[in-house]
Amino acid sequence: MRRGDETEERFSNLLFRTSLAGCALGIVATVYFLAGLAGLVGNLWLNALVVAALAVGTFFFFHAFFANLRETNWLGRALAVAIIGIIGIEIILSLVPPTARDELTHHLAIPKLYARAGRIVEVPIAPYAYFPMLLDMLYTPWLLWGADSVPKLVHALFGYFTGLSLFAYLSRRMNAVYGLLGFLFFISIPTVLRLSHWAYVDLGVTYYSTASLLCLLRWREEKDSRSWLLLAAVSAGFAAATKPNGFVAASMLSFLFLFISVQERQRGLAKIAAEWGLFVAVGALPCLPWLAKNWLQTGNPFFPLMAGFFPGSGVAEGDGSVGFAGLDIFAKRALLYGENWWQIAALPLRLFFAGRDDDPQHFDGVLSPLLILLLPWVFKGKWLSEKRLLLGFALLYLANALFLVDMRVRYVLAIAPPLAALAVYGVFNVYLSIKRPVYLLVGLLLFAGVHGYYLWGYFAGIAPLAYLTGVESRESYLARVLADYPAFQYVNRNLPPTANIYLLFMGRRAYYCERDYFHDGGELPGFLMGAVRAAKNPADIHRQLTKKRLTHLLVREELLVRFLRDNLSPAELSIWDGFASGHLQGLFHSNGYSVVQIHG
Repeated sequence: MRRGDETEERFSNLLFRTSLAGCALGIVATVYFLAGLAGLVGNLWLNALVVAALAVGTFFFFHAFFANLRETNWLGRALAVAIIGIIGIEIILSLVPPTARDELTHHLAIPKLYARAGRIVEVPIAPYAYFPMLLDMLYTPWLLWGADSVPKLVHALFGYFTGLSLFAYLSRRMNAVYGLLGFLFFISIPTVLRLSHWAYVDLGVTYYSTASLLCLLRWREEKDSRSWLLLAAVSAGFAAATKPNGFVAASMLSFLFLFISVQERQRGLAKIAAEWGLFVAVGALPCLPWLAKNWLQTGNPFFPLMAGFFPGSGVAEGDGSVGFAGLDIFAKRALLYGENWWQIAALPLRLFFAGRDDDPQHFDGVLSPLLILLLPWVFKGKWLSEKRLLLGFALLYLANALFLVDMRVRYVLAIAPPLAALAVYGVFNVYLSIKRPVYLLVGLLLFAGVHGYYLWGYFAGIAPLAYLTGVESRESYLARVLADYPAFQYVNRNLPPTANIYLLFMGRRAYYCERDYFHDGGELPGFLMGAVRAAKNPADIHRQLTKKRLTHLLVREELLVRFLRDNLSPAELSIWDGFASGHLQGLFHSNGYSVVQIHG
């Protein structure tokens, strides 16, 4: 076998093993989900299975990464050092207590309820608890043990698996230096840097969709190999089992599989149909447990989505909030942000150039212009059809996301790996054609500096060293970072175990609440508004709250007062004022958050 063939085979095997390792983690998470439904969340052997799977997956990543560096040069080693440096910094950032919004409302809060109950239970106050939650299953054992930094590392591992997949794919096509460049391009994207120290699930969707896409490209070369087909299908299924936008990725991958198949009509329509059917059937398997659970609990396998197709499906408790249902994303942006037609038409480009962290108008995150600036140099030389497939997947996914969801960078992160691969192809072609490669190097170093600036900003914002060195306690750190944490401290230390807290204008951030709690399904207090508007006197409001076994309120006072004054009639406001003066007693106030007892 020639040296080039040996290199291709080695990196093909690396891609195969990386995809297999990701699927193994998905299988373990699915087993945990099924066992959790049976009440085995506290089972020692079940939790040990998760720990063992994650330990093996972590060992595989580091072993595979370092073992495949032996043929690279000084530049490749420099890129490897940069990658390991980023991973080291992300590990440090992951060791502080969770503070990101969706950690506190969803990806840690819901598994924490499972850990407290000892089983996977319904959480009707949270519609998002009915979404597929594959990665959250890998988080649950650690929350059972109080190790809530580990889920961040688990989430980051899927990002590193994505980088390793790109490394394998690009090294096979060019060489290990370009593979490492693709790895670095992806994990240094500011949004990926940010997500790599948060216990979210977006890096899981991104990994599984990327693994499926790259396995499809390998199957395209070896259509008689069932292993690539099955790996692509299972990976697409796990993308859908991780988060609802994974269904979009799986649909796009299914379409891409069919598109690749029909290009070779000599295979025959019957064989094409059989292979496509196999892809869809196998890809559906990881989703079936989640869909079956929702079907049994609500009558709608896709709950809370697709309610129009399942009109008898259950409605989440307390979901009386006002939303923007019926408006497409363009109408929403015009209404919320006052954007004109050209700003809305330029959304796909603005996503790469105008992203800002913590700013919904600017996509709540930052992608990199580097992902598209090199596109003019991509489509020349070899592998043109493969490059078109990579770009086609990214464009289709982005187009679907534009029309189906509110635009957030992390919702469309699955486009980043194929675009990163194309950017590396662009670098390769520019290097072959440019007379002074130093200009290319300077340009890449400029983008590295920009990405490094974001990483430094995240490090400075989190300021983990005082906590990690013991200078700052966990409680002090959380009180410094989270304005509502002192109120939760009061609840946990001073209220009886029988307390049941109604969270009002807390953004559903309930992770640090150690007592039973209730919140509305949306951002606005629909249950409270319904009780006030139906009341004829203050006692009626009290009756509705105590009927729900609510004993206390935890409220952001300024927002509640403003909301009630803006939305209640004078007569309704008078009834509320009577209820507040006769049935509410303030117990604690800090940073604008109050703990109030319901009495009388």
